[in-house]
Amino acid sequence: MEKNYRILHTADWHLGKLLNDQSRDTEHGLFLEWLLNAVKDQQIDAIIVAGDIFDTANPPQSALQRYYDFVSRLFAQGDCQLAIIAGNHDSAAQLEAPKGVLNSLKTHVVGFLPEDPKDRILLLPDSETPRAAIALIPFLRDRDLRVGKAGESAEEIRAQLADGISGRYAETASAIEEMKVDCPVIATGHLTVVGSETSDSERDIHIGGLGSVTPGHFSEAFDYVALGHLHRPQATDENGRVRYSGSPIALSFSESKDKKEVRILDLSEGSIEQTSLPIPVFRNLSQIRTKTADLEKSLSDFSEKAEELRSWVELIVEDALIEDNLTERVATLITDRDFDVLKVIRGKADSLVGMSVEDVTDDEAIESLLDKPALVFEHLLEQQEQLTNEEVDELKLAFSRLVELEANPEPIEA
Repeated sequence: MEKNYRILHTADWHLGKLLNDQSRDTEHGLFLEWLLNAVKDQQIDAIIVAGDIFDTANPPQSALQRYYDFVSRLFAQGDCQLAIIAGNHDSAAQLEAPKGVLNSLKTHVVGFLPEDPKDRILLLPDSETPRAAIALIPFLRDRDLRVGKAGESAEEIRAQLADGISGRYAETASAIEEMKVDCPVIATGHLTVVGSETSDSERDIHIGGLGSVTPGHFSEAFDYVALGHLHRPQATDENGRVRYSGSPIALSFSESKDKKEVRILDLSEGSIEQTSLPIPVFRNLSQIRTKTADLEKSLSDFSEKAEELRSWVELIVEDALIEDNLTERVATLITDRDFDVLKVIRGKADSLVGMSVEDVTDDEAIESLLDKPALVFEHLLEQQEQLTNEEVDELKLAFSRLVELEANPEPIEA
């Protein structure tokens, strides 16, 4: 009897990510090492990465090295294939640039949405004896979904985007049906499904959740929809057909209690069975909430099982005043402890954690973008329909370099 074809679903690696100016590179290295071992131990035939390989459109060299090292080691390890789509953080042009080389390493990358729906379909392990049909649909931008007009309301834009997303998936499903393949069908996506639980580390280019859809927007022709974008692992419907794998490491302190995982899909001729494979915690992220009078006791009492790397803590002092010199006091109190306090917050620091996507208003979403100029710029670019995809990526890259230059200005020669 032929063994099941096994696919591993992961997403939102965010290589190059910083947390309060601290690099996550070591954690990402440990995760990727674990993933390579999991592929061997679990006899995985293919991996789907549902977007956001990188944290920025212009990732640091260390992140690019992690990525290419993983691709080459996965190829050298055996017959496991890799299918990747671009997320909203990725540069689609950068991901697709080495496409020819990556194909020879059994890595299939889709950055821009192919115009012909048939070109979005990947048959695995090959087109002669397919065991799985994968609809590789990357992060969908406004130009992929609608033709904008002046004076449209937010509600009109919201409806057009939802209809556009539904349409792209429907036409892709029809293309697969025309191919008459006799195997399970999986779609990918990098977007927001209404009702899903968010965390502080997610960024949505569609302001106010304008690009959100419901599970019903995905054609029933898809036996499973492998999603990225939201960092908490979760199903969006009762039967788990439409699911986020979540990020492999906690990307913000709001995810400190999350149980990270990858999904394993066992494909037989007529069905898909899915299971969770927990990812080890390489570094604990923790939040401590306290008051000024209890600060010393709270830090003294804090204890957490040590992982491979030192714990990082976000300290929230709810009644602290601006004039309170908390930084020096905290530094003294944690001397010789086995954790680092990365951030001290004055006030209650209520966040949007745990809120559903539909609970976030347009004003809240806009306010959350004020300290992220690159995202505002990206959103403006989406309105410029005369620009090609390549021109948009070039402008995003140039803008990210300007932001970096502003933060780290080069010395002016006399």
